[in-house]
This record gives sequence, structure tokens and C-alpha cells, in this order.
Amino acid sequence: MKVSSITRSMTISAFAVAALIVASPSAVAAQPGFGAVAKKAKAVLARFDHEPSIREVQNAAARYARVDPGAYDAWVTAASFAYLLPDRVKGLVESDNDDDLDIRTVPNSTNSQSELRTLDKELVLRLDLWWNFSRLVFNPDKIKISREISRLVDQREDILTTVNKIYFARREHQAGLLINPPTDIRSAVRRQLQIDALTADLDALTGGWFGNRTGQKAR
Repeated sequence: MKVSSITRSMTISAFAVAALIVASPSAVAAQPGFGAVAKKAKAVLARFDHEPSIREVQNAAARYARVDPGAYDAWVTAASFAYLLPDRVKGLVESDNDDDLDIRTVPNSTNSQSELRTLDKELVLRLDLWWNFSRLVFNPDKIKISREISRLVDQREDILTTVNKIYFARREHQAGLLINPPTDIRSAVRRQLQIDALTADLDALTGGWFGNRTGQKAR
């Protein structure tokens, strides 16, 4: 009986702790002064609204790495129509000359007949075309393209993950300079170099696009 009571009390305590954990974000938000702090945080981040958004940087990096999803559809479409063209084309040009004799009566003093010979020249173009219609039903190129697209999708995810980490690490350092500015030159230089290094990384991942947009070229 005592064991069951202890077990019941432990279960109730566990549920109580879980409820506190789940409710903790709202509880923190309800604390006095939290709204003012959140407003100040938004004001600090708003200082960087002139810089490219994370989505713009992602798109620029994808274009530079040639892993833009818009190219995938073009590949599939090109593969679909590739075998509408003939597999083999054979052309032959033949020349045919025909001489025609035309006898006409020409009015003159002797009423003689004149012979007019005309030359007819014909060019004949012959084309032989061969198609392999089986490839219209089963296109092996589509399998190759599917594998390549799968590889590019994985590569794109890796690039975007890297961009996300660098972008927000840079933003954290930028906000840190405003919230808690260094009090000595050494710390200020170190913090600025960290921001410059992350800026250079984003500039490299976007092929110079990020530096052009922010006016912070890698040096």
C-alpha cells in the first residue's frame, strides 16, 4: 500500500514537471518586462533589414552552384523530346538532265522551220529517316537524369545548410556588436574579423553576389 502511494506521488510529480516544461515558453513570455525585451531585440535585428534576406542568399548560392530547381524541369522536358528526332538521316541529291526538241515554224521569207532545243535540269533530293520508337516508351536518359537530379538535390541541401549556419552566425555577431560593444581595441578587432570572415564565406558561396549587395567585398 505504501509502495503504490509512493509510485502514485512520483507519477503525479512527473506529470507536474512535464507540464512546467511544456508551459515554460509561455510562462517566460508572461514575465514582466519580456515584451519590452522582445521589442528591443526586434529593433536591433531591424537594423540589418537593408541586407539580403536568408531566402535571397539561398537562391543566389543555389544559382551559383548550378543546383537551381528550375533547371531540373528543363532537363526532363529535353529528355522527353530527344527521341522524337530520327536516329539516322540519309540524304541523296540526284541530278536529271532532259533534252527536249521543239520544232517550230518561223515566219520568214523562206517559210523554213527552226529547231529549238531546250535543256531541262532537275534536282531530286531523297531523304531516308529512321526512328527508334521503343525509346519513346522507355527512355534510358530519364533514369540518368533522375540520378543526377537526386545527387544535385543532396548537394543543394548541403549548400543551403551551410549558408543558413554562416548567415545567422554572422547576424549574431553583428547584433552582439550593438548589444554589447567591445570595450577594448583587441576585442573589437577580433569581433569585426569574425564578421568579415563570415561575410567572405557568403560572398564565396554566392559567387560575389553577397558582397555586391551588401557593399562588403571580400578583401
